[in-house]
Amino acid sequence: MPQLEYEMTYHLTVRGPLPSTKGAPGGERVHWEMAQATLKGKRIKARSAMPGTDWFAPGPDGFGRPDVRLQFITEDNAIILLHYTGLVQMNELFANAAAAGAATRFEDHYMRMSMVFETGSPQYDWLNQHLFVAEGRLAGDKQLEYRIYRVT
Repeated sequence: MPQLEYEMTYHLTVRGPLPSTKGAPGGERVHWEMAQATLKGKRIKARSAMPGTDWFAPGPDGFGRPDVRLQFITEDNAIILLHYTGLVQMNELFANAAAAGAATRFEDHYMRMSMVFETGSPQYDWLNQHLFVAEGRLAGDKQLEYRIYRVT
């Protein structure tokens, strides 16, 4: 039976959004910039190397579907790419906190991601060789926090 092992905390500050593409043939998207981010765990300390992007798709079912790509540089100068998708429950607690620039708790809403890392640095091969999932929350005004777990 697979187990989850805590690996790191991912914290990010976003900027935006741009106006929605509602009515577009491919569906509505809301673009957010991933302005600043960090990864912190026992085996990794990294910061965003440049802004990333989220082509967030709000759904009629009350869930949003992020599609995020972001690049990091570690303290020892390794480049790590991160791509993730998932589900964000945009319930009343989430909507009120987002509007007020307030934090939520992990249990206040469903915010789960599937994280895929890529790197060419041998010391971080473990990122290429495992599956990762995350639970998230709002951490303040345009800030998010995720606990990232390695599937063992």
